[in-house]
Amino acid sequence: MQLIQAAPNLWTVTQPLRFLGVEVGSRMTILRLPSGALVLISPSKLSNELKRAIAQLGQVAHIIAPNLFHHLSLEAATQAFPEAKVWGVPGLLEKCPEVQFFELLDQPGSFEGILDYLPFRGFAALFPSGIKQLGEVVFCHHPSRSLIITDTAYNFGPADPFSTRLVARVLGSYGSLKPSFAEKFGTRDKAAVAASVRQVLSWKFDRVVMGHGAIVESGGKAQFQAGYEWFLDDLLGA
Repeated sequence: MQLIQAAPNLWTVTQPLRFLGVEVGSRMTILRLPSGALVLISPSKLSNELKRAIAQLGQVAHIIAPNLFHHLSLEAATQAFPEAKVWGVPGLLEKCPEVQFFELLDQPGSFEGILDYLPFRGFAALFPSGIKQLGEVVFCHHPSRSLIITDTAYNFGPADPFSTRLVARVLGSYGSLKPSFAEKFGTRDKAAVAASVRQVLSWKFDRVVMGHGAIVESGGKAQFQAGYEWFLDDLLGA
């Protein structure tokens, strides 16, 4: 797990992760605010080496679990950085009773005016056990023109393992930035998703950093819009 600088004051860490038997990887994003405080979005497993590397960047002031599924390393992150405020989404209080949350990100807001966040409402996925809401919050880091998402869209391609590429093709999300059939068939309130997409597209961003798949370094806004036109059919232009 190597700390990689994606832009000024923005770093990522990617680690292996298998989901339903398929290697999908998982990415943590780290941002430095104007005050010097660090924000960890979707915390990953923290080795001693990684904790030291993060500490060299500054003090971790905020730890964010950005949806109802990216919380598995949350408790360990709070123990590693006990002074940090912990932010989550509605529903995580029940899933993580051992974590003391500072606040839930249930309304649009901003960290120090440069890292805006928005609840991505209506988004759900079809799992083998049934339909589940993701409860995701998405972010825009304005200085680097970066959209930061978790499961809102994926970007699997030729660099991924064969089994990952095969499943991505079956689920309709291979080779482009988009959600999969699991989200398309699981989402019932597509009007709410369309409203969220419009709000995301009001941000000025070029790069897209997602939880699973390759980062889109440029042209991300057009790719994100195209990926959701497929998902929402004709609702996006309504």
